Amino acid sequence: MTVSGVLEAMGTCELRTNLRAVVERVEAGTPVVCLKDGQPLAVLLAHEEAERWRKIEDSLAILHAMNIYPEALDDPPELADLASLVPPDLATIRRLTSEPRAILSPLRTIGMSDARAAFATLVGEVAQGRVRTIVAKGHLAVAIIPAPEYDRLRALNRAVSWFLGAGLDLAIATEQQVIDFVRARRGQTGGAGEQSAG
Repeated sequence: MTVSGVLEAMGTCELRTNLRAVVERVEAGTPVVCLKDGQPLAVLLAHEEAERWRKIEDSLAILHAMNIYPEALDDPPELADLASLVPPDLATIRRLTSEPRAILSPLRTIGMSDARAAFATLVGEVAQGRVRTIVAKGHLAVAIIPAPEYDRLRALNRAVSWFLGAGLDLAIATEQQVIDFVRARRGQTGGAGEQSAG
């Protein structure tokens, strides 16, 4: 889970100059934040980690359909009692469901040479919400995501970790596994408030 690890910071010029080496470091598990005038614009994240978060978003959508919004909780252990977990108010639900999820953007790739040649433009596009994936040595290597999206994923990581500790890996769970997990937890903690997800 590289979003919970150490984040290295580099300026745009340094990143552009050392892009090949940086991509290798990011693939090895060290995300890098791209700074311009000291402000974070974008984060380079291993493509595998970006794919993992895309799958987690799918699992969160299933939880939302069951009226469970982990991202609305200040304290993820509140999820322990899913039977009596009170859904957030409608305004919060609207805000959460309308919040941009750049990680779910369609896959748009760019080669290493092109990325280096137009790095400032590339980072500018990403900062506006358009995720790009650098192809290195013939494979999808590194996703570049907007800095606010990285912050959103880091905030979600506590809830994702809670589910993992409780026996549900949101990154690999099927829709039915998510539904079965919620029903079992609700049954263990009183069974009240069970809602069908389809």
